[in-house]
Amino acid sequence: MTDKRLQYQKSIAAIYPELTVHAATLTTSGQNNDLLLVNDELIFRFPKYPQGIEALRRESAVLRGVQSQLPLATPHFIYQNLDKAEVGQVFAGYRKLSGESLRTETYARLDDDRTIDRLAADLASFLQALHALPPNIIDHPLAPSETQAGWSDIFARIQQVVYPHLTANARRWTTEQFVRFVENAEYFAFTPVLRHGDFGASNILYSAERQRVTGVVDFGHAGIGDPAVDFAGLCVCYGEPFLQRCTRAYPLIERCWERIRFYAGCAFLLEDALFCLENDTAEAGEVIAEINPRLA
Repeated sequence: MTDKRLQYQKSIAAIYPELTVHAATLTTSGQNNDLLLVNDELIFRFPKYPQGIEALRRESAVLRGVQSQLPLATPHFIYQNLDKAEVGQVFAGYRKLSGESLRTETYARLDDDRTIDRLAADLASFLQALHALPPNIIDHPLAPSETQAGWSDIFARIQQVVYPHLTANARRWTTEQFVRFVENAEYFAFTPVLRHGDFGASNILYSAERQRVTGVVDFGHAGIGDPAVDFAGLCVCYGEPFLQRCTRAYPLIERCWERIRFYAGCAFLLEDALFCLENDTAEAGEVIAEINPRLA
């Protein structure tokens, strides 16, 4: 880890020699990017895999487009090296936003209805504003996501790559869920929106002092797709009762429950396993060990 940290520092220094680094802390737990916290005030994102380089370029364009358009703080890349094609040299950096991740366990400790309602309103209002933005504000090609053909392809890859690691019961259950979803054209009749794509606990910032959501980070999966993907992210982290509270500020959620439950209860977990196995990540074994008992 130390060697990687030094490598990242050298990559930054090669482009921004005027930036003096007094302290640097590396976090490697992210699925797609390593994070380097510099001087306790700057966060640099380094893609772990070659395909993450294009994702970071897309994220940079998305953040430029949504800047100052949303009711919560979002990252603003002030340091960038996106022209390279080599992992370890490509990065983007921004000033650390206030707040800490609204972890599931943090949310579980909240017992005041007014506070929970306030958080639901914060997040629902953010998503409503994001989904309402015209996609043409993003000066980067954005291919549609969550299409019927796209999910058919993902299911085929899951069968090829993930199924050999699953129990018979888990394979049977997964097949039932995906066939029911993929073969129903009604599930793909939604109006595509600009969606976050990874709207989970680690990317939602919260101030315990103010008891408010303060910002949203990691737009690496942002693109044009199904708004229910963002709703499902909240559902996974905080449960359906919380998402029901969000409907007061964003009524569209009420028309998306079947898709939300497919994403939250099946698709996200299998996509995670597919990513880990295709990229041979260290977490692959843990993910498979989690899937089999859950889908038995």
